[in-house]
Amino acid sequence: MVRKTISCMAIAVAAILASAYTLTGCQSHQGDEDQLENDIDSFATYYFNWQFPKTLKYCTQSSEPWLRYAASNVHQADVDLLRTKAEAATIEINDIDFSDDGANATVSITVYNFLQMDTIGQEAHLVEEADFHLPMRIENGVWKIRMVNLPRSERRNRD
Repeated sequence: MVRKTISCMAIAVAAILASAYTLTGCQSHQGDEDQLENDIDSFATYYFNWQFPKTLKYCTQSSEPWLRYAASNVHQADVDLLRTKAEAATIEINDIDFSDDGANATVSITVYNFLQMDTIGQEAHLVEEADFHLPMRIENGVWKIRMVNLPRSERRNRD
């Protein structure tokens, strides 16, 4: 009787493990996808509303120089224009493409109603809508934006 009970328990454990593998084995990426989506939303909202210090917690350590560079190129005319905007920039996550290694991803987003800096020394201008591709990487078990340059848009409409 004890052998039969142990045997039934072993079969039940094997079935549970197989089910868990089926549910999680299809995901080839590491980390938490909800965390990735929440952090890309927070990063992009802060970044495209020019709240650069708030973006740091969502970026890899190697991204900090790029954020400092962006902040250092803000001029008073840009600040004045930003203050006169009626609405804050908003974002929409379109797609997440995970790499084969599962530790990198590229997130495609659309940003609406934001100020774009294009050329050093020139004032920023309002862009109604543009697409961006932001690279991400697992760092210390958490998804982080990995800036290798400033985000560049694929413009749709420009005012």
